[in-house]
Amino acid sequence: MSIYDKPDPIDTPREISMSPDAMKSTAWQTFRFIVLRTLRGLIALFLLITFLFFFTRVFVPYDFSEITIMTRAAREALRQRLGLDLPLMQQYWNWIRNIFADGFGRSYWGYTVLDSLRFFLPMSMFIFLTGTIISFLLGQWLGKVTAWKGSGFFSGSVTFSAIALYTAFPPWLGFLMFYFFFLKLRWLRPVLHSNPWADLTFELWEGFHLIPNQVASYVVLSIIIVFLGLVTLNIYLSKRRGRGLTTGLSLLLGVLLPVGLWYLLGMGPQALDMLHLGGLPILTYVFLSVGETMIIMQTTMRDTMTEAYITTARAKGLAEHIIRDKHASRLALIPVLSRLVVSIPYLMTGMVIIERALDWPGMGEIVFTSLYNMDLPIVLGYLLVFGIISMIARFTLELLQVVLDPRLKERMTKW
Repeated sequence: MSIYDKPDPIDTPREISMSPDAMKSTAWQTFRFIVLRTLRGLIALFLLITFLFFFTRVFVPYDFSEITIMTRAAREALRQRLGLDLPLMQQYWNWIRNIFADGFGRSYWGYTVLDSLRFFLPMSMFIFLTGTIISFLLGQWLGKVTAWKGSGFFSGSVTFSAIALYTAFPPWLGFLMFYFFFLKLRWLRPVLHSNPWADLTFELWEGFHLIPNQVASYVVLSIIIVFLGLVTLNIYLSKRRGRGLTTGLSLLLGVLLPVGLWYLLGMGPQALDMLHLGGLPILTYVFLSVGETMIIMQTTMRDTMTEAYITTARAKGLAEHIIRDKHASRLALIPVLSRLVVSIPYLMTGMVIIERALDWPGMGEIVFTSLYNMDLPIVLGYLLVFGIISMIARFTLELLQVVLDPRLKERMTKW
């Protein structure tokens, strides 16, 4: 065999053996990294909710009792019952105690944040998770293709559209989707009633053993299971045979497997009915978030295309689509994932505004209603939930980066 037939050492997997002491050291560094990152995230979250509490108490000129129509004596009695007449620090400690004792805080109307989360969170995650997966897959594919094609009419048009969507005002975008996809095309159904479940197909839900919120929970859980399963399968196949599933097959399985699970659980028609009703907020959320993913993927792909290993792959005679999908896009995905996690608070804020604009019964409804009624414990409780979700996502991303990229393992030794 000539030297030209030898495999490229860069592309050849190598078995790395570690001594028991080295394995123990790595395990300790990983454990230390997890503990320190968790503590740092909790400290940052504590500082955030403390700032939000004092900001709302100091700069909001009135409280919950001011929006009620009652006599001055009754209003003072209400303030005493709710603890709004106490010193600011005492109110703060009462609120911190209620976070742990009452499920993220208790509304002035008597219910807890946890009670409302059980009802509204599945509906919001139904929009957020579905829209995030679609926008990520679509955005990274568009960014990859436009960067590889180079400048031209197609790349310029797609990039301009991505920038326009990324900078769009969420309510305006929601009204635009409502106008085109309902009023003009009649493809999707909007929420038109004060009770959104009145817009579902009555024949499908009459006598059904699950309520819409429970169906939404199962839909979200099935999507997560399928997504994690496909990622695990791709990693396994990449290690065993050097390549994972094709993009087309992954997308096909990503659509068919959740639907199959819904029918296996006996809720297929109901889940599809909810998807049809939720199509407008999902589509609006996808258009709002796809632009950033596409632009970042496009930029990182262009940087990756100048790397030496891309030139080496071309010199070896590999097809362009293999170089693009197997070599260039893998490295370019890391900054895209990082930015996606960092953008979660912004994306959730956009989702809440879209839900309110399109009357979707998610967290947007309760957050805006609580703001209008000055029910600050509920607002602060939901902001705390947003912070926890963001903290978990960022921690998971950092851990995956350290595990997947050996160059980042030295970060485990740093605070």
